Amino acid sequence: MKIRKIIEERRQDEQVAVREGANPSEADLLAALDRMDGVRFSSIAFVTEDETVMAVGGGGTAYVVSITLDDDAKIFTLIDPSRSEDHDQELVVGGQSGSYQEYQCVSRELAVAAILYFQQEGVPSPDLSWVSE
Repeated sequence: MKIRKIIEERRQDEQVAVREGANPSEADLLAALDRMDGVRFSSIAFVTEDETVMAVGGGGTAYVVSITLDDDAKIFTLIDPSRSEDHDQELVVGGQSGSYQEYQCVSRELAVAAILYFQQEGVPSPDLSWVSE
């Protein structure tokens, strides 16, 4: 199950530019993640061959990562169990500032692990912690 497309949003004031990349390499995936600064670049979608989508928001020091599985419309959100469920963190996702539970705001390392597994399998990594809706 390969990621066949990256969709990146870049915001400049009120304008939004969308860039798509086809058949990305692992280096392309990580470069897209590294472009996320939580200001101009704060939203990426990774799309697999079967149209499963991993959305990554934020950037810089914290990311929100979710996967929507089409077969049952279930959404899985990556969490860091070492962080608080009781406190919120402000994060810009898709150009909009929002309040997320701290444990949903994960490090680059966790985001990378989730992306690389998703690149291979197209599902949430069983080695990481997820909550589902």
